[in-house]
Amino acid sequence: TWLLAVFNHTCFPITSGNHNRTCATCHTTPTNYLVFNCLVACHAKATTDSHHSGRSGYSYVSAACYSCHPQGRAG
Repeated sequence: TWLLAVFNHTCFPITSGNHNRTCATCHTTPTNYLVFNCLVACHAKATTDSHHSGRSGYSYVSAACYSCHPQGRAG
């Protein structure tokens, strides 16, 4: 369970703002914390696609989101 997990998010903000969630909100595979999904629960495809119109290399994939937004910020 997540109760035994100890991890310090050093870059991505999870203790304040819009990303203040439980671990299980984004880490949807409890046996593998490397698997994360920032799209289904919070970032709808239509909205996310519209914010990235014309961005080269954009794809609606969580790992791609993190590669461009490692600190969870827009821009």
